[in-house]
Amino acid sequence: MRRYLRPLVLVLTCLLLAAAGYAAASGDSLISLSYLQKTFFPQAVQAGEKAGNELLQDTYDKAKASLDAAGSGETGSYSDTLQSRSWTDGQIITLKTGAGFLMLEGSATVVHTGAVVDVTAGEEVSSGATLVQNHRYLVGESTDAAVTVRSGEATLGVQGGYTLTPGKDKHTPFYDVRQVDWYYEPVGYVYERGLFSGMSTHQFSPGLTMNRAMLMSVLHRLAGAPGVTDGPTFTDVPDGRWYTEAVRWGAAQGITAGAGAGTFNPGGKITREQAVVMMYNYAVKYMGMEFGAGADLSRFPDQSRVSSWARTAMGWAVENGIISGVRNGSSLTLEPGRSATRAEMATMLRAFCEKILA
Repeated sequence: MRRYLRPLVLVLTCLLLAAAGYAAASGDSLISLSYLQKTFFPQAVQAGEKAGNELLQDTYDKAKASLDAAGSGETGSYSDTLQSRSWTDGQIITLKTGAGFLMLEGSATVVHTGAVVDVTAGEEVSSGATLVQNHRYLVGESTDAAVTVRSGEATLGVQGGYTLTPGKDKHTPFYDVRQVDWYYEPVGYVYERGLFSGMSTHQFSPGLTMNRAMLMSVLHRLAGAPGVTDGPTFTDVPDGRWYTEAVRWGAAQGITAGAGAGTFNPGGKITREQAVVMMYNYAVKYMGMEFGAGADLSRFPDQSRVSSWARTAMGWAVENGIISGVRNGSSLTLEPGRSATRAEMATMLRAFCEKILA
């Protein structure tokens, strides 16, 4: 804007100087060289700058008013800054040329009709790409861009005009559970039914190993969190812990016999075979269900690693699709002694609920 100021000042100054020169030529004795240098010239320059500033401010005010009017229209919304905001699964944020956005937490993709620039990386982004965390983006000339949230929740900053298409009615609050993840639907299932909560407000931690207390608490909630007045106790399950009532209930129902020597080992990692035994006991001993012999495990190359006390439950789990095996090269394995992650347990529990308890 300053490039317009100097020519304007120069024009005004020249006009004033011309007037002064005319007055001097006409014999006006009041105008002297000293007056021109010390008074007239400084005042002329000051007057020119003031007039120029007023003109530029007027131009700026009109331009801003025009932008504000465009941004506050009924067809969309407008954001002045890239301040972080929360968005939910499936929402689509549609932006026009000149708009910007900043990816902060969660997952989102962008589809566009022209050019979107990753300002942080200094390169164009292909249509359909997944946004990179903490990267800033700019919508290019003659381009429409649609940013779609692909996780339970996400945080992005948006600057400029945009329209918003509603997302899913039900969603998790998790940044780390995305639509492309194999555990996306199972996590949504167990969260919606109150069987699982997150490790924090926005983190499910799908890869975190499940422990024995966690699983017993899930099964207790699945049963409606009934109380217990008596039953076996464990030396390592003191009163008042978040898992105390669930463990004592599970022991009273025969769902768990503990870890031996009068202990439960609440913080111990739950293995895949321990998990299916607890679910099997829930169905048989708590629900009173009856089942057949179960699947033949001989097709699994590691079937010999299944503990003797877990073979019946493992055959039942395979027969009913609660465990389908883990792909290792060209074969499927049971991996009975491997620790189960929260994502795996969510998947097994969903199958358990839908195929056994439904």
